[in-house]
Amino acid sequence: MKISLRDITIDYDNLRAIDDLSLEFHEGEIHALVGENGAGKSSLMSVLYGLNLNYSGKILFNDKEIFWSSPKDAIQHGIGMVHQHFMLIDELSVLENIILGYELDDALGFINFAKIQTEIKALLKLYDINMNLSELVTNLSVAQKQMVEIIKLLYRNAKVLILDEPTAVLTPNETEIFFKTLRNFRLEKKIIILITHKIDEVMSISDHVSILRNGKLINSSKLKQTTKKKIEEQIVGKKLPKLNVRRVIIEEQKILEVNSLRLSTRFSHSQPIDLFIKQGEILGIAGVSGNGQNELIESILGVRKVLSGSIEYLQEDITHKSTRYRRIKGISFIPQDRRKDGLAIKSKVWENVITINLSDQKFSIGPFVKKKSIKNYANQLINEYSIKVDNLNSSVLTMSGGNMQKLVVARELSNNFPLIIIENPTWGIDVGSIAFIHQKILDIKAKGAAILLVSNELDEIEVLADSAVVMYEGNISKRITKDIKFRENIASKMLSGVHFTENING
Repeated sequence: MKISLRDITIDYDNLRAIDDLSLEFHEGEIHALVGENGAGKSSLMSVLYGLNLNYSGKILFNDKEIFWSSPKDAIQHGIGMVHQHFMLIDELSVLENIILGYELDDALGFINFAKIQTEIKALLKLYDINMNLSELVTNLSVAQKQMVEIIKLLYRNAKVLILDEPTAVLTPNETEIFFKTLRNFRLEKKIIILITHKIDEVMSISDHVSILRNGKLINSSKLKQTTKKKIEEQIVGKKLPKLNVRRVIIEEQKILEVNSLRLSTRFSHSQPIDLFIKQGEILGIAGVSGNGQNELIESILGVRKVLSGSIEYLQEDITHKSTRYRRIKGISFIPQDRRKDGLAIKSKVWENVITINLSDQKFSIGPFVKKKSIKNYANQLINEYSIKVDNLNSSVLTMSGGNMQKLVVARELSNNFPLIIIENPTWGIDVGSIAFIHQKILDIKAKGAAILLVSNELDEIEVLADSAVVMYEGNISKRITKDIKFRENIASKMLSGVHFTENING
């Protein structure tokens, strides 16, 4: 089996997203598609999956031209796609989500759940996938939800799997389990198209790699014919700059101090949490997603009420203050979910650059906003952070996921607040933008900001943090100092499975 895209061109108003691009995908092959945010990867796959019908060029299936009128046509030809943001209904079970829209009725028009369940269990056994079909999706981890999306494709007899940033929020262990599944798909002669920003993963699992930049195909070759360094340079069009890690003196002043904090979590045995961050310090919080990091951040921001204990910011007790009060007082927040918590995605780009500082006289007079000033400020951020957007009046929905993330980062770091809380700042970001955002974080730290960095990426914590703690089942480890075994010590606590009983002040 072979799928060919020939001379594909896509225009969005005045923007050429894909420029006369041709690619081929072969069975039994994992084909990595890499490039900067906005390079055209998702746009190209939207053509193959039938989401975008406004293009010129051809789609060939085994050298025969085919036409889609919707994704349903693509699905019927065995092409499936797992999007970066999952399309699942939390209130339904795994089984119900898998069959939704593809129910098989019996002679009387009823859904034969017993027969369907038997078929799906056979699929799970074939590909060595462990999944409880009766579990509600809302109770699943991110990795399990992603696997539900993939099982949906298998149930629909997908021969081509398009995976958009599939490991963006997976831990290293979850990623390895996922890769094992992909290798099984490869043995079954499926075509796997992997859209990713993680070059180490490209080198680890792919057979073929294609690099896009500004809508053009820069290179397409067998993995063994290229190198990691060459791929990185082809993605950004130049050598990656080295981070400027300036030596910063961490001041004694504690910007944030959490004392004996008890949270409402699903972990019955969790201990009170104690932590602090000083001026000019980056404290990393590592751990497998779902171990209490989100509850802790929500408590510090005032979104979640605490059971007991205190939160002090700049020596003021803010335990019972509102989220708005905390933000106005100077707490920046870069959330993990940019679409849900970071942006008003249906609003215009310029409207999203002003949040807490809307009351600033530069941007408003009483109830009236100064659109010109806000738009000038938006243009400044867009230029400084190299954010790709059609125009300031475009809806945020028209931006790529990576550029959405850069918009949130630009807005929050540009406030120059004393405390910045960051969750997975480079999720879904290309290799060039990762280096850029990391440098911006280090620069803001050099100005004296205290930064609480929650990240699933050990590399990120190793590069940025001055010290780190690990969260496991609602408990927090003793502070891990940055030394020659920094990464090793973090990893061992993440994977040890022991309950932490000490606090970081110990």
